[in-house]
Amino acid sequence: DKWWPNLCGDQPLYDVDVVLLDKAGTAVDSATRRVGFRNVSWRRCEGGEHADPWICVVNGRPVFLQGINWTPIRPNYADVTEADYRKRLELYKDLGLNIMRVWGGAFLERERFYNLCDELGLLVWQEFPLSSSGVENYPPDDSDAIESMLPIVKSYIERRQHHPSLIIWCGGNELMDKQYKPVDDTHPLIAQIRAIVDSDDPTRRFLATSASGPEFSAAEQNYGKGIHWDIHGPWQIGGELDTDWVRYWANDDALFRSEMGAPAASPADIIQNSAGELDPLPGNASNPLWRRTSPWWIEWHVASQELGREPESLQEYVNWSQNRQARALAIAVKACKDRFPRCGGSIIWMGHDCFPCTANTSIVDFNGDPKPAAVALKAVWRG
Repeated sequence: DKWWPNLCGDQPLYDVDVVLLDKAGTAVDSATRRVGFRNVSWRRCEGGEHADPWICVVNGRPVFLQGINWTPIRPNYADVTEADYRKRLELYKDLGLNIMRVWGGAFLERERFYNLCDELGLLVWQEFPLSSSGVENYPPDDSDAIESMLPIVKSYIERRQHHPSLIIWCGGNELMDKQYKPVDDTHPLIAQIRAIVDSDDPTRRFLATSASGPEFSAAEQNYGKGIHWDIHGPWQIGGELDTDWVRYWANDDALFRSEMGAPAASPADIIQNSAGELDPLPGNASNPLWRRTSPWWIEWHVASQELGREPESLQEYVNWSQNRQARALAIAVKACKDRFPRCGGSIIWMGHDCFPCTANTSIVDFNGDPKPAAVALKAVWRG
């Protein structure tokens, strides 16, 4: 029986035992792997015949890819149990997503993570451990760096290539050339990574980086030019939600959105419990609690403008912020899904928090509970 992504069918898995014999017929090594059988190919989007293919076809069926960017549940491996992985991944399955992009700024997840993805029908886009730093986005090209990176690439492939959930290898996160365009295979390190993937795991797709294609992000003035392939952003609601945000997504022409999001405050109890001696209010940049943990995601001024006054309590601000995120993400993801097969998918930045921050673009908080945005997205993903 064939293995299917979440919401498309079942996920039958089979144990395969392999024994290595010497010339005398004596067993010298053995291995057991759990595998599934599926066929994955890629088709160009309608209207995107000039571009990279972004329609994922599983067992002959085109599938809209909808999911989250996966970052570590906690900063340290040792702090994450089997139960933690299962609870989080079962939540994502229940929400209706079918893919997770394992971000290149983190590490290779443990084997149990990929086993659960196989079991639950959650496709995996796996990045190698390369990422922009916000200071230098150009990946290393010196011989020493390349020599140190290639064994890591081979190790990733050797340890994870048997998983049916794994469909993409990617060179890394937001790797840019000197002109701030996504790198391609002409970069010496990326070229050698591709060569290893082509040799060691030739049936899987390789991407140089994400975002990929001619442009990193999508600007409204460039809609219709055919240059928005695999796009990152936006992560904030520019302008008015009911006009500017709606228009941006209604006119979108990107073939794929592998990072996009909107911020929201954490629940009030998380903010209060992690504040220490600091006052949780006001929720703006003058407050070191917010400035330290969430400077990019402060929207106190927007709330004050919409309410006609500053929020009177932390709970009032949290409610406003989380409802705003829920509305924004539902608008964006529905717009992408409605364009299928002109758009191949959208992946939210990000799934969950790995530390108790005041605000973030996550849809699951530090305690593992879904924000209102997750509930709103469930209606879109399962609709």
